[in-house]
Amino acid sequence: MKCHVIERKEFIIVEIGGSLNKKNPFSVRDILRSWRTRREPKIAVDLGGIYEDRDVLTQLGVITAFKKEVDLMNGFLKVCSLRPHIRNYLFKNRLDGIFDIYEDLSSAENSPWERRRHGKKRRYTGAAA
Repeated sequence: MKCHVIERKEFIIVEIGGSLNKKNPFSVRDILRSWRTRREPKIAVDLGGIYEDRDVLTQLGVITAFKKEVDLMNGFLKVCSLRPHIRNYLFKNRLDGIFDIYEDLSSAENSPWERRRHGKKRRYTGAAA
C-alpha cells in the first residue's frame, strides 16, 4: 500500500493506492501524527489509487481506522473515490450515515465540512409501534 499526504491551506488530503496487503500493516496514527496538534483538522481520504481489491473488509478497516483517528482528534473526515464494490457495500448496510462519502476529490473539496453523527438512539419499550 502506498500513502501520499498533501497539505492544503484548509485541509489535508491522504491519497491511498496500491494493493491493500494484510501482510504489510500500516498505522493511521503514524500517518496523521504531524497533524495531531491541530485544532479540528479537516482530512480527505482519497482511495482512488487502490487496485481492484474485492476484499471489502480490508477496505472497510482502512476507512474505519481513519474515522477513529480523526474522531479522536475531534476533526472532520471525508472519504472519496471508492471502488463500486465497497461503495455499494457501505450504502447497502447503511454505513453512509457514519462516513461522509463523495464520488471524487473535487466534489469532496467543494462540499461543506460537517461531522457525521449517528441517528438518535431510541429506547425499546416493548410496546407495538
